[in-house]
Amino acid sequence: MRHALRTALLSAALAAVPAAAFAGWETTWTNTPVKAKGERMTSQNSTMKIEGGQVRIDQPDIISLIDYNTGKYTIINPTKQYFWTGTVDDFVREMVTKRDEKLTDKFPNMPKPDKNKKNKKNAKNEEYAPPKVDVAKLPPVSVIKTATTEKIAGYDTVKYEIKANGELFEEIWVAPALDMSSDLNVDKYLAVQRKLAAAKRGTSGERINATYLNEEYRKVLEKSVALKVVVHHIAGGYERIAASVKQVDVPATDFSVPNQYRRVRLTDLMPPPAQGMPQPPQGMPPSQSGQSHGS
Repeated sequence: MRHALRTALLSAALAAVPAAAFAGWETTWTNTPVKAKGERMTSQNSTMKIEGGQVRIDQPDIISLIDYNTGKYTIINPTKQYFWTGTVDDFVREMVTKRDEKLTDKFPNMPKPDKNKKNKKNAKNEEYAPPKVDVAKLPPVSVIKTATTEKIAGYDTVKYEIKANGELFEEIWVAPALDMSSDLNVDKYLAVQRKLAAAKRGTSGERINATYLNEEYRKVLEKSVALKVVVHHIAGGYERIAASVKQVDVPATDFSVPNQYRRVRLTDLMPPPAQGMPQPPQGMPPSQSGQSHGS
């Protein structure tokens, strides 16, 4: 009798102990670019891991590591065992510089940068100023909650429409019950996204900058996750949808570069033009497309 009682008490005690909590998240995505006339291109799968403010994005041929706590940005080519690492500011500087060089080659009569303006810290390099956004010139953005719902990756979602200048720019399906904010803070996420968006040009650039600065957009994503994102643009858009979401323990090595990999220039890691440069998640963490919003 006493043995049976002890066994029952032990069983009850073990049942009361909560299961070990996982420290991070792993999500898989299907990303589909869409041409201007609506033709869907070949889809690309990606996997995202998140833990403690760090994000790892695995795409075909390219791995991106983003530390939202420090602003460190790393891109890896596992096939060639190459990598580039720097800050988000470094990434934007190199991308903008390369873009401007290409524009100069294509349009030789364009005004060229002042070659006499030098960086005080390094006279060999031209002074670089991070792109600035004129908030007053950005289009007004509205974030509208709709009555549309959908089950995505096992979660109930609600559709929101983001309009810029009254035109539909983005649709996001948000899962209110899915909160990853302890692993990726919305303000740190948006701070990085704003730096990247500041380098974008054209109508799409204005719209994405305005979206990332919108407080209603921030509030929607503060404690929830967008499991489906559809972006509309005159030159084309894309659709990203989550296939699976699960809590996992993410090894620290997933956020580091293997010792045998060789560091190279960022331009050496540039994928083919049709693939697009890997970008951190668009639409709040953790969602990611592998496609930019265009320019």
